[in-house]
Amino acid sequence: MLALKPAPVQATWLGFDASGLPAIDYFLVSDRLLPDSAQEDYSHRIQRLPGSFIAVEGFEVGVPTQRREDLGIPPDAVVYLSSQTGAKRHPENGRSQLRILKQVPNSYFLIKGLYSDRHSLETFFTELAEAEGVNPQQLRFLPDDLTEASHRANLSLADVVLDTFPYNGATTTLETLWMGIPVVTQWGEQFASRHSYEFLQQAGISEGIARNEAEYVDWGVRLGGDRPLREDIAWRLRQSRHTSPLWNPQQFAREMEASFAEMVSRNSP
Repeated sequence: MLALKPAPVQATWLGFDASGLPAIDYFLVSDRLLPDSAQEDYSHRIQRLPGSFIAVEGFEVGVPTQRREDLGIPPDAVVYLSSQTGAKRHPENGRSQLRILKQVPNSYFLIKGLYSDRHSLETFFTELAEAEGVNPQQLRFLPDDLTEASHRANLSLADVVLDTFPYNGATTTLETLWMGIPVVTQWGEQFASRHSYEFLQQAGISEGIARNEAEYVDWGVRLGGDRPLREDIAWRLRQSRHTSPLWNPQQFAREMEASFAEMVSRNSP
């Protein structure tokens, strides 16, 4: 339908990267979501929103359905978690996650593969663990939750969430920040590798943002071993609910409407 150009001005936003269709005029992002040099990589004109490129009013959180003791994890353990689709898993990123685990005593890694084959996911991480010298007994593979609300509640199992790269989390990162859990993310130059970087910046958090694999591992180890820092980040994330553009959909709607008007005005004869 978009290829038939039913509207004089057409834009894409959210979800995947820009379509590349000649009938699309604009790609909506935010100031941080793409570097200043990105325009040369796009056939669409980049339209930048002044705040976040997405905003939600929060999330429904249910009652936890899993406990650490049910998973055979000691109460004093450091627990990492990664919850992403199988399509976002990359061997290099998986190795970085396991290198973090190897350096943090009494640590465990919870892995949830949304829309993924459970056996393939277990094979993927078990083989990487053996190659990195990590005891596979430190890995726990979680089943899918029955509801989104219980999924968010079960995030409380984790001390630190490890993001994927080169395709970052989006909704999963927002949910993690809403729950007040530190995130370790690596950012790159492409749209898909800057989601979590954007969200952390909008929430006022710089801890956990890595420019490369080495920094990713360093942040994972540091956050795992520094409980006061984790608690400080959790407090700042709770405060951000009142101040961050991430949690202000009314402001976002006004900025989006102004952007629509600007695009139409720019393309009017």
